[in-house]
Formats: sequence, C-alpha cells, structure tokens
Amino acid sequence: MIAVTTVAGLTMVAGCKKDDVQEQRQDVAEARQEAAQETAEARQAEGEELAAAQQDANEDIGSAQQAANEDVAEARQDANDKIASANEDVRDEEQDLAEAQANRNENLNEDLAQGGSGMAGATAAATTINGRVLSKSGDTLTVVDSNNRELKIKTNDKTALMDNGSRAVKMDDIKEGSQVRASYVMDGKDMVARDVTLVAATKKLDQ
Repeated sequence: MIAVTTVAGLTMVAGCKKDDVQEQRQDVAEARQEAAQETAEARQAEGEELAAAQQDANEDIGSAQQAANEDVAEARQDANDKIASANEDVRDEEQDLAEAQANRNENLNEDLAQGGSGMAGATAAATTINGRVLSKSGDTLTVVDSNNRELKIKTNDKTALMDNGSRAVKMDDIKEGSQVRASYVMDGKDMVARDVTLVAATKKLDQ
C-alpha cells in the first residue's frame, strides 16, 4: 500500500515538472516573438527618422542653393549697374570734349574771318612751340622752348586756352613753370597766340 502511494506521488511530481518545462518553453517563445516585433518596430522607426532627416537635409540644400543663386544674380545686377554708370560717364566726357573742340574751331574760324583785331590775317601760317612758362605778365607769356629760346607770346580774348584734355582753362591756371604748347601767328612784330594748351602742371624752375 505504501509502495503504491509512493509511485503515485512520484508520478504527480514528474507531471508537475513536465508542465513547468512546457510553460517555460512557451514563455521563451513569447519573449522571442516580442523581441522580434520590437526589433521590427525599432527598425521601422529608425528608417522613418532617417527618411525625415534626409528630407530636411534636401530642403536645407535647396534653400542654400536658392540663396546662392539670388546672391549671384544680385552681384551681376550690381556689376551691370556700375558698367552702365561708367559708360554714361564716358559719354558725358566725350560730349564735353566735342563741345570744347567745337568752341575752339568756332573761335579759330572767327579769327580767320576777322583777319585782325589783335590777330594776324586769315592767310598767316601758325607756328606751334612746346616749352615752359618762364614768367607771366598780364596777357603775355614768356616761354622757353626746346631750343632754349625765350619767346614772348601774347594772348587776347580770341586765344583758346585749354588743358591737355581740351577742357577750357583760364589764364590764372597757367603758372610759372607750367609746360605749355602754343600755336601763334605773327602780327607785326608780336607773336599772338591762337591757342595755348596747358600740357603739364607747374614744375620747379631751374635755379
């Protein structure tokens, strides 16, 4: 009787252990399934974050490229504006030069037509000299030419006074020591200037 009871008890213990093992195997399987699901969800979330980051990066690149293009366009516009302004300045200078030359020609034509009034006749040939102003007295310039000759050149209200760019100057602008180019005709014994060009600024006179 005791032996039968013992066997029955061992059988019950073996059955309980078998149930525990089965339950543990099921728990392991469930844990593996949960881990696999969590891994899949993590991978999906990671992929979505990477896609969003790539989208943001592409948008930043597009914005930067657009800003760079706008900067280039603005720089080109500024350059074109400066070029246009410079060309306009050149046209203004050319117009001023043309007007100065026209005034000079008009004065010369008046001198030729009058044939007098302090100027030589229309048939007189003009002589051109280059030199340095030694002194100035009233309307007369004493010029030392390249041959070291001192020439007294008289001016009057018909004499065209200009700088090297054909812009009109005044007698006061011509100083002692200035380099000049003068075109003159003989009126009796006087050398009367048709035009005087201020070639260079005042230079120091030799002592």
